[in-house]
Order: sequence, then C-alpha cells, then structure tokens
Amino acid sequence: MPTRLAGVFQDQGIVTKEVALSSPHEPLLPEELPAVRNAVEKRRREFAAGRSCARRALVELGFDHFPLLVDKDRAPIWPSSVVGSITHTDGCPHGYCAVAVADRRIAMGLGIDAEPSQPLPLEIWQMVLDDDERWDATHAAKPGVHARLVFSAKETTYKALFPTFGRFLEFSDVHIDLSAQQGVFFAELTEAAKGHGMPEGRLMGRFVIDDDLLVTGMVLPAAGLSLAQEQLSLHYDSC
Repeated sequence: MPTRLAGVFQDQGIVTKEVALSSPHEPLLPEELPAVRNAVEKRRREFAAGRSCARRALVELGFDHFPLLVDKDRAPIWPSSVVGSITHTDGCPHGYCAVAVADRRIAMGLGIDAEPSQPLPLEIWQMVLDDDERWDATHAAKPGVHARLVFSAKETTYKALFPTFGRFLEFSDVHIDLSAQQGVFFAELTEAAKGHGMPEGRLMGRFVIDDDLLVTGMVLPAAGLSLAQEQLSLHYDSC
C-alpha cells in the first residue's frame, strides 16, 4: 500500500502506519473489546484496523501492547507522553486506515484525515463551506474534489487542536485556504471560535491526492504554534 502519510509529514519525526481495511489485523486487546462489543461488523473492522496500526506505531515510541481505550468524547486515550490521530475510510478499493503518532516533545497536536477522491455532494456544501470557500471550489479545476479537500482539512485541524484545547469546533469555525500546487493548506479560526487560548494565526497543513484517496495532515510543534508555519515552510515543495 502506498505510504501516503510519508508525503504528508515528510521529515518531521512523526511515526505513521497505514493498512488496508480488508487486510488481516491483530486481535483487539481484552481492554479494548468493550468499546465495540455491540458495534456492527463494519465498525468492529475499522476499530480493529486502527488499534492494530496504533500499536505498531506506539512500539516505535517505546510502548509495547498498549491498550488504546476510548475516552468519554470517543477520542483514543493515548499514553500521556504521546499525541496521535487515527483515520479510516471504506471509500476506496480494500479500504484504508492510517495512524500518526509523535512524542509530545516533538508535537503538542497532530491530526490526519482520509477521504475518497470523489466530489463532495453538493447538498452538503452549504454546511461545510463558507462563502469564500464555495467561491474557490466553484472556480477550481475539480470543484467537488476541491470541496472534499476543504472538508478533510477542517477535520484534520479539529483533530490537531482538540487534544490540547478541548474545544469542539463546527465547520463554520474554521476557514481553509488551499495551495493546490504546493500541496499545502492554511487553516484559520473565525473570530467566533477564538478565545480560551485557541490560536490566533494561520496554521499550516499538508495534503496528498491520488486516484483513490486524499489525505490531509497537520502538526502543531511542541515549541509553539507560531513555529508551525516556520517548520513546515522548510519543506514547502511542489507535489
């Protein structure tokens, strides 16, 4: 399977694992089973794939057979010294699951999201995109895929911010600007979403797109949010 996350994070000290949902996965640990005891088969398969990827990634950070439990907000409970993010989709052949983890000495936040490289349905553009984002999508070479990429970038931004700031975000709370040729996006919170220590400036993430999937990722470096753009700018290469 292509290592899409390698293209997203490049050389930033992030441990990544990717697997097809249809592949065999390690069995869940006993502590993890209650989270999906009453779930449908599709959810159990996604959950098992994510936990299998996560355990393989955590081994590289010194955690062997770590049970990845579910918090009350349904987020994974990572080791206290680790930040991480899980994504999965069945919108491509064989399905896709990916995990990214990092030591908190490297990152204070980390987010990833994977979506099929298919147009975002027009009926949900109004819910996801603001006026400027809709204008940009309408004038893009592939309007529906552009809109889907904005959706994914907002999901990734939320995942990167929530573990540190503990605030739920709506789609309307985040504005996304895409730089398609560079494979980067910029996320900025709206005035209504700022406060409680939330970042004031623009955050920067990366994305990769192929025939099957688009994958977005964002790192909030431990040295501070202001450093996020500086570090990523060192790798601001065309895709």
